[in-house]
Formats: sequence, C-alpha cells, structure tokens
Amino acid sequence: MKKLLVLGMLALAGLALAQPKVFKGTEVGKPGGSLRTSSISDPRTFNPFVARETSSTDIISNFFPYLTSYSPYTLQPEGALATSWEVRNNGLTVIFKLRQGAKWSDGQAISADDVIFSATVHADPKVNSNSRSSFILDGQPIKWSKVDQYTVRADFPKPYAPALIQSWSIVPEHIFGPAYRQGPEKLQALYNLDTPPAQIVVGGPFMLDQYAKGERLVLKRNPSYWGTDEKGNPVAYLDRWTFQIVANTEAQLARFLGGDTDLYAAPDGDKVAQVLERIRAGRLAGQIFPNADVTTGTNFIVFNWNNKDPFKANLFRQVKFRRAMAHLMDKKSMIEVAQGGLGRPQWSPISIPVKQFFTDDVAKYEFNPQRAAQLLAELGFRTKNKDGFLVNAQGQVLEFNLATNQGNTLRERIAQIFADEAKKAGVKVNYRPIDFNELVRQLTSPSADGTRDFDAILIGLTGGIEPAFSRNVWELNGSLHTWNQGVNGQNPKQVESFEVLIDKLMKQGATTLDPAKRREIYVQFQKVVAENLPLIYTVAPAYNPARLNRIGGLFDKDQVSAIVGQYPYIETVFAKD
Repeated sequence: MKKLLVLGMLALAGLALAQPKVFKGTEVGKPGGSLRTSSISDPRTFNPFVARETSSTDIISNFFPYLTSYSPYTLQPEGALATSWEVRNNGLTVIFKLRQGAKWSDGQAISADDVIFSATVHADPKVNSNSRSSFILDGQPIKWSKVDQYTVRADFPKPYAPALIQSWSIVPEHIFGPAYRQGPEKLQALYNLDTPPAQIVVGGPFMLDQYAKGERLVLKRNPSYWGTDEKGNPVAYLDRWTFQIVANTEAQLARFLGGDTDLYAAPDGDKVAQVLERIRAGRLAGQIFPNADVTTGTNFIVFNWNNKDPFKANLFRQVKFRRAMAHLMDKKSMIEVAQGGLGRPQWSPISIPVKQFFTDDVAKYEFNPQRAAQLLAELGFRTKNKDGFLVNAQGQVLEFNLATNQGNTLRERIAQIFADEAKKAGVKVNYRPIDFNELVRQLTSPSADGTRDFDAILIGLTGGIEPAFSRNVWELNGSLHTWNQGVNGQNPKQVESFEVLIDKLMKQGATTLDPAKRREIYVQFQKVVAENLPLIYTVAPAYNPARLNRIGGLFDKDQVSAIVGQYPYIETVFAKD
C-alpha cells in the first residue's frame, strides 16, 4: 500500500509539473534526509530587495526563482524559470518563455506578472536593490514588458554582453505588490527576521521551516517546486537543510571534525591539516581537496570617503595615503601566518580563477614601510609624538579605526597583521572586530547627509565569472560603491576623475560583445583600480573543500572548482543514509 501511495503522489506531481525544470545531477539520488552546514553570522533579512550580505543571500537564493543562470557544467546560459529565449533586433531584444505549471508555495501560478513586477522593483532607485545595476545600461533603463501570461520581453538600449543571464530574484507580486504600492518602506519591511515562516511564500526549492537567532536556521523542501531529476523524480531530494549558526570559524571546524556538519571549506592550511589528520586516522568519514583552486572571493580594506570627520574624509581621498596603506600590507605574512601558506596575493578586482578577464599585469604597491613613510611625509606626517605615532604640523595624530567581522578568524588575523605593521610605521590603527550585520550596516547605510560612521573596514565580495555583474560596486551610483557611497541610488556628491573613468569602463565592458575587446576593457579597468586603490586588496585564500561521505550528488575531485563549488545544483544533493 505504501508503494502505491508513493507512486500515486509522484504521478500527481508529474501532472502538476507540465514543464518541469530538469536538473542534471552528478548521479540520480534519493528523496529524504538532511544536509547540515554552518554559518558564522545570522541573516539580516529574508527580503531580496534589502539583502546585500551573503549571510542573507545564501538563504534567499533558495527561496526565489530567476529566469536564467549559468550551467555548472559548461558555464553557458541555462534556463531556470525561463524554458527558452529568442534573440531579436540584433541582440537588443530578448523574448523569454516562462515555465508553465510553476507555482508559488501558496499554490498560485508563477507568471509574467511576477517577473515584470520584480523587474520594476529592482530597478526602482528608491528601493535601491542590490540588483539595480542589472536594470540600467549606460544610464538608460532596460525595459521589461509582458507579452502574455507566460512570455516576457526585455528591450536593451544597447547591446548587453550578459543579456542571457538574468539571475535576479523573482518574487510573488500578490504578496509584495500591495506593500510596494504603499511605498518602498513598506516593501522593505516585508520578510524580515520576525516574519512567521508560514507567511514567507517562496518559489524556490526550499522554504523556511524555523529560525532561532544565534542557533540555527532550518529550511524544508518546497513541495510545490517545479523541478525534477533526469528520471522525472521531484527535486529537491533533501527534506531539510540546517544552517548551524556558530561563533567563529574555529567552531565551524569543530562541528565538521565532530561529524556534525556535512560540507566545509577550510579557510587556511592549519585547518586543512586538522581535517586531513582526522580523516587519515579513520575518525572522520569524509574527504578534503587541499588547494583545489583559488577562491573567487576578494578581500580588501576600504576607507570611508564619506566620513563624518572632515579631516579623515579628506585624508582617505588622497591616493598617496591609500598607497602608503598598501605598502604597509605584508601579504607574504598574511599568506604564511593567516592562511597557513595557502593562497595568493590579490592586486586587482577580478577574481584570479576568471582567466578570460583576469590580469596580473597591474601596479603592485608591495610591502615597503620605507616607501609608506615617504608618502605619509608628503602628506604632512613627518614627525612622531611621545607615543611613537605620526602627527602633522597641527599635532593631529595619524589615527583611524579598523573593523572586520567577528568570528572570521582569517580576516581577524589579516587585520591584526596590517594593524601591527601600521603601528610600527607610526600609524595608530584601533582594530576591533564587530558583528557582521553591524559591519554591513555601517558600510551600506549612509545618513541623509551622505556621511557614514566608520573609518576603515576589512571585508570581501563573493566574485564571479562575469565582471558586468559587479557594476553595483564600480559604477558611481552602485549600491556597493563602498568607499564613496551615494544616497538612495544617486551618485556621490564628490567624485574623483578615476572613479568617472572606472564607471565609463564598466559601462563599456557590459555593452561590448567582442570577447577580445571586452578583455581589453576589463584589463584597463583592473589597471585603473590597482593604480588608485579605492579598495586595497589583501590576499586570495585557497579553496579547500571538504565533505562527509554521507552526502551524495557532489562533484568529484577533478570537477570541483571555486567557480562552481562542490555540487552542480542544491536540488540534486542528497543524503545517502
């Protein structure tokens, strides 16, 4: 009887999924079971229009569908909610056909109305979504329109190189629409951390089951999801996915070594060694692939040009100051001491594994305290006070606060190495790690007058294979233009000439189709950034992925990379036991 009931349920699911998305996993899995991972920070929100930090987006990405993305096997465009597309008008128009039969978790159909509404909200400067740059091209809007209930049209003002990659969150219009019509503030208040899980309507593979701040976040399989495996079985396979929220990266390691989490990426050589020792001793049934790649993420120190203190705001705008700080960055020690010898120096903004665009031929302000002292002297800091810190003619101490996210021991070590070297050179750096979400708030939330209340922050960005998707960082009105942030999606009040050039290059790169010319543009972009240092890059850690043997649907060693990670799709990951 039980078998008949199961088969009957699958048949009904097949009828409901008229056009399922077929996910090709590394193997056919089995339904049920759970996945356990860990995070060193709570999410800040479940609202995709508000989220800017990975602690939130890592969760949200499982809630909401997108039109297209990259195939994890070929890195070519692949349909998600879109089943197909047609390019017209010499590339200026793309018609996307939507997957019929796809539903939200409350049973309502996902339609063109949801897509067009979501595009409208993402593009709204008053909302200032982190995806807004994907809806503006060289200052002109990309126009999204409804053709019919299951067809949408995108009209681009210029050719757009990644036009077929539309990976922004699509939300249910019947939930978000009424709030949006009352104003952006009402919309931004939706899906906050206090929202009961049953009220969070989703269209992705998982939905929120429970959340206990500082302890855990549990996702459960969305039974209305519109995906199958290659044999027509519904996915996601997993019943549950638990994110254990822990204090720091040491606790993350302890959870993995204890067999309490299933997937892990060791951030440094010491932790790699501990995992290897446990596996070789037969005390952990798992695998680790040391130095499999260099991470796509970039880490950097950013100084606040919109500082409330006019003296600091002016100082941080001086390229001589930023070059002096770069010369105080001992990247060799950062790799050897903080990363256990694994990793590479980072000098420019494009991720090292992205070989089609990355260049190492850029200005490098290498560790050189003597040169740093010369540059600081040129800025007026020639003498030291009785405490050994540099002062100018007016007696002002060369001093600033530096923060990074508490619990990320790799960043904490890198920040401490920098602070120690700065102190030796006479620069007073008041270093203090703080909560990650507070760090993000300080970085991304200017006051009405445009000022922000931090001096310097060591943080990182996730990176990726398409530079055009980092326009939210590099274009003048970008939501993550972190060194010189505008208010409400506007340009900063005061900009430097190199910022204008970067803005121009990013627009050119996005609207140039020839691969060789695109590379030339992004090489020039990297050179301008490396020369002017709006972000001062530290080091790129090695990618050291590990897993327990109880989890299936993962890539083999030779398939794993920093770009695609440990598995092709979360939908096809499964528990073997």
